[in-house]
Amino acid sequence: MTTHTFGERDLWLAGASALVAAASLWLALGSGQLNRQDSSTPTVAAVKQSSGEVKLRLAFTLGWQGAHRGAEVHDGDALFVPPGAEATLSFVDGTELSLDERSLVVIERPRAGVRSVTLRQGSVSGRAGSEGLTLQTSAGEARLEAQSEARVELTGDQLEVSVKKGTAKVKGSTGGQKTIESGQRVAAAKAGTTDLAPFAVQLLAPDAQARLPFRGAPSPVTLTWSGETPEGARVQIARDRLYAFVDTERTAKGGSLTLKEPSKGVTWWRLVDAEGHPISEARRFTCVEDVAPVAMYPRSGEVLLAPHGTAVAFAWAPLPGIGRYRVEISPSQGFEPVTVTEVANGATARIALSLNESMWFWRVRVDDESGLGAPSEPMRFRIIHKGIPEAPELFNPEIEVTP
Repeated sequence: MTTHTFGERDLWLAGASALVAAASLWLALGSGQLNRQDSSTPTVAAVKQSSGEVKLRLAFTLGWQGAHRGAEVHDGDALFVPPGAEATLSFVDGTELSLDERSLVVIERPRAGVRSVTLRQGSVSGRAGSEGLTLQTSAGEARLEAQSEARVELTGDQLEVSVKKGTAKVKGSTGGQKTIESGQRVAAAKAGTTDLAPFAVQLLAPDAQARLPFRGAPSPVTLTWSGETPEGARVQIARDRLYAFVDTERTAKGGSLTLKEPSKGVTWWRLVDAEGHPISEARRFTCVEDVAPVAMYPRSGEVLLAPHGTAVAFAWAPLPGIGRYRVEISPSQGFEPVTVTEVANGATARIALSLNESMWFWRVRVDDESGLGAPSEPMRFRIIHKGIPEAPELFNPEIEVTP
């Protein structure tokens, strides 16, 4: 009886220990304790552009974190683009991938020296680097030759590949390889590949994944295309790549259509025939509001003790999806001239200043490929080189001093 009792207790303790160990591992993974510092893998890519709440999951972790512009990406990392968002990855070998909304990709280790990316869901448009690019999916894979460009979309159990430049080798998950070139399309599934007819209409402008900055309200956008449009062809405008809810349908004629009041954010457009079947690719453009960040520190009116060479901290409220900013300092509120310019990644910067004792102004603005964004409100601060002595203290203020 005694032996049986101790056996049950030992079993219970062993089970409890296993649960504690599992919980500890889960907490370590979820909290990122197995962080980048524990890995010797090099940086293979960076987030070149992002909008909305794009998420990055580090290799060997379970938690997701925000992926702002400039965020580093390593082998094994995953990137998720939620509805209404978009992201672009730039790899060190020259490969570039534009991820559409509802897309999930995992960065794999190179195979035979070729960069490999797994598309778990959604669609991407890519340009292969100097060694090529392999895009893997559950339905098959597309192998892009060096400098080739293609769009890959995973819908259910089917992979659709459209080559825009160069050459791609496409095969189903169990075989059936097909080589296609610029202008050709193919579908791949478990059984093999199937040729798809080229689109009758080619979209011209705006460019694919175009970002159109605006202030106040978006400017009119003109959509243009070429090719034969059949009777009853229409232009479809939607907010999602699946066209589940079409915002606008207009008759396709004349090769162009102007949207006088385009929506903020991501807009998708394509041409369809009278039965609603696509006769062109689907493209997206994004109307991005040029919003200025909010300068926070140094506060307006702040007095800074900063002899020549002193590193001064600057901070501001970041904008969603933006990771690169430019800090400007000037003796004039109109910033003519700009005395100090510093580019920073993130929402803070420490700048070594060698400024004269005087009043100065600072501001911050977005600094990305589309140019400089709107500047924040200027903040006035004063530089001194020596501390201001404190006022003297009277030890016996009750004693009257008369001249």
